[in-house]
Amino acid sequence: MIIANAEELGALLRRARKDKGMTQGDLAAVVDVSRQWVIAAEAGAPTARLDLVLDALRAVDLVVDVAPDEPDDALETVLGRARG
Repeated sequence: MIIANAEELGALLRRARKDKGMTQGDLAAVVDVSRQWVIAAEAGAPTARLDLVLDALRAVDLVVDVAPDEPDDALETVLGRARG
């Protein structure tokens, strides 16, 4: 799955937490953060600490897999034509 922004990552965290039957308080306890932190992270807070976000994702059985972005061939074709 491709995540484009903090809001999408937060929504994914929320869905996975609910799928595991965890409350925000449960997740907060596992990650050792406040429930308010979980609320902010699930809302896509852009200032959430990366290490804690990774811990929260791991707590709901998600991992981050980073891969190079592949250019859209159609877009490259159009841009190539425009460049001459």
